[in-house]
Order: sequence, then C-alpha cells, then structure tokens
Amino acid sequence: MRLAPGADVRRELLEIAKQEKISAGTVLSAVGSLSHVYLRFADAKTPTKLPGKHEVLTLSGTIGVDGVHLHMMVANQQGECKGGHLVEGCLVYTTLELVIALMPEVRFRRQVDPDTGFRELDISTNL
Repeated sequence: MRLAPGADVRRELLEIAKQEKISAGTVLSAVGSLSHVYLRFADAKTPTKLPGKHEVLTLSGTIGVDGVHLHMMVANQQGECKGGHLVEGCLVYTTLELVIALMPEVRFRRQVDPDTGFRELDISTNL
C-alpha cells in the first residue's frame, strides 16, 4: 500500500486494520518520508517532536483490529537517526510505501497485563 502526503501513519494503519478486518499483520517494509515526526522514547510519558523532515528507515510491529504497536527509526537531513514508539502526528511528506504481511490464521489481541499495566499482545488462533 501507499500512504499519500499528509496522511497520519498511525491513524491510517489502525483504520486500515479495522476496515479490512485484519486479525493479525506485521510491517515487512516501509520506505518514504515524513514532514512531521513524533516519537515516544523508552520510558517517556509524552512524545517528542523531531524538527524538520525525515526519511523513514524502518517501521516494525504488529497490526490488528484491536490496535497497533509500532516502532520507527528515522533519519534527519544530516543523516542523524532516532527511533522510538510511533504515535499519532507522524505525517507523510511525499510518500510512504508499506508492505504488510497478513496472518489470517492468527488473531492479535491487546489485553491489559496486570504486571505492566499496559495493553500487551495476546496471540491466539483464528480457527
């Protein structure tokens, strides 16, 4: 798939998962650029806005109707790299080409883990 300029990456992937009823998927490849980048770094409570335009180097994680959990690495105009948890607000600059593998025999669910307090991945068969 290709996301067009101005698309919010996280919102679009979640919407596509719901529309297409994706029970389980993973990002295999992501190539493109962003005009706005927001990442939540490890153990941070709030996202950080990165100034300027960035190239997407990697995007990986899980996709399902219950939610997405994605991490992204980007490079700025000087080639400096930063990576973290993908949050809303990352907007496509020129394009974002995505290859997503679907696993229809599996279902990814998000359930609160009492140990972490977060909605964590729970995998089951889709039979």
